[in-house]
Amino acid sequence: MATILRRQSQPLLALGDLVFDCEVSVGRGGQREVSKRRLASGARVSDHSRRLPRTFQVEGSVSALPPVQNVGRPGFLGGFNATALPAAATAFSPVAVASRVGDFETRLDRLLDDDAFRELELVSKVVGRQTVVMTEWACVTTGDDGMAATYRLTLEEVQRAGLTIADATPESLALVGSGGAPQPGGGGPSQATPVVLDVVP
Repeated sequence: MATILRRQSQPLLALGDLVFDCEVSVGRGGQREVSKRRLASGARVSDHSRRLPRTFQVEGSVSALPPVQNVGRPGFLGGFNATALPAAATAFSPVAVASRVGDFETRLDRLLDDDAFRELELVSKVVGRQTVVMTEWACVTTGDDGMAATYRLTLEEVQRAGLTIADATPESLALVGSGGAPQPGGGGPSQATPVVLDVVP
């Protein structure tokens, strides 16, 4: 009983507002990049390194109708019209399959368009909640898949730099200026005289 209740409290695999019926697998990995600079002697020296964003390979399945065992789980019926469930269940047909799975795939592919590309929240029982961007998706449908489709998503972790704006100090002003000095090189606005140049293509 405890196992059943624990499973019912786990959210379904989701990417943004797209909710999968089943979380098939979640691959993840980390990497650190180390610079390699060749010296005149031929030796290589590494003087810089940085942590690269983590990558996730997520597989999730979508079926023609939301599985009954998912009833009550967070994210259940994501994007699906619950009032249409009884009618869809009685009129189970390849048309219904094409409708739900096809709509899901259209919305998934839309996330790669220029005007829709954005940060997304990945919700997974394996890696929890992560802020990611999707760089690729793939789906191979075979005759054994029946009325479902399994999608493989390539996701990349979103990293943000922690920046702090420090107060101006005499030392920093001596380096960059106060921003209002009129003399050239004093950090103020450009002293160049506006001109119009003739450009020959």
